[in-house]
Amino acid sequence: MVASKTVIEIGWNLLIMKRQLSLLNVCSIFLSFFTPLSVIAAPPRNPDKTVKCDILVVGGGLSGIATAYEGLLAGKEVCLTEITDWMGGQISSQGTSALDERPTQRQKLFYSRGYLELRERINKTYGELNPGDCWVSDSCFLPGDGHKVLVSMLKDAQRKGRGKLQWFPNTVIKELETTSSGKIIDGAYGIQHQSANGQPPLNTFTLSQTIEDAYTYENSSRLNKSIIRFVPKQAKKGDAPNWYVIDASETGEIIGLADVPHRLGIDERSYLEPSSSSATNDPYCTQGFTYTFAMEATKEPQQNEMPTFYPQYSPYYSYELKRLASFPLVFTYRRIWSPQKGKT
Repeated sequence: MVASKTVIEIGWNLLIMKRQLSLLNVCSIFLSFFTPLSVIAAPPRNPDKTVKCDILVVGGGLSGIATAYEGLLAGKEVCLTEITDWMGGQISSQGTSALDERPTQRQKLFYSRGYLELRERINKTYGELNPGDCWVSDSCFLPGDGHKVLVSMLKDAQRKGRGKLQWFPNTVIKELETTSSGKIIDGAYGIQHQSANGQPPLNTFTLSQTIEDAYTYENSSRLNKSIIRFVPKQAKKGDAPNWYVIDASETGEIIGLADVPHRLGIDERSYLEPSSSSATNDPYCTQGFTYTFAMEATKEPQQNEMPTFYPQYSPYYSYELKRLASFPLVFTYRRIWSPQKGKT
């Protein structure tokens, strides 16, 4: 929960918060009431280009897409950055392309217009909402298709609202420019990376292998970098920046860079948070991490060697419900492709 009246939470529904790394991941509009920033080093060279926009959205997960979607329909020029090269976060690059919904939501179609359109386009792509025939959701589908659906949605929103989208995949925000008081963001420095000559495609490596390199200005043996400076579109000399900077990142990094007052973990139960699961606050209580992996059912059993580090973590693995200790149940939990429906 972010303790700042300058923070506005934007999103299609609760699913956009499902697998975030902390409660800092909210879409935040930074215009005032910031505490002063510490001194940070300037980029080692001038930016390769400067980009102007009405709205800078940092993070291309579902919350970031929701923000960009509404901004484009409102006729705004939107810059959207994402550390990976796919839009969608949970439903694409994170490999958990199963929409989290409740029965009452589905029954009443209690969704925002953007999320409704997302569901409709998935249905149109496959001729149904659940091509994976999974049981955890009424919609499990291929992650790559999730990205494609969102790209087409934003293109159409751009046309309908007469806005403009500038898409910056493989891009992270490294630093912010602020006023002397530290209360207003004047600009943001981003680093866009691509594979260096002779190196394999970016997706060859896991994010953990490239993330430190991605946040470094200098080129490396693996990545070539471009420095991009984002600034308000209509700012005039002497005027305050006329734009929105939205934090839709996985880790609330813009909140950290801007030093926005915040709290971690879970709030205590009160009249403001009557549904809190704890009578006291707990800064270390966040949602569990989800690690995704691909599984395939083969005709012949596959031999697998236990990793050497497995035993030390085995005490933390468990099945609270005995009925879940079943391969058919695990295999179909978030199945994104179903051979039983004539697909391979």
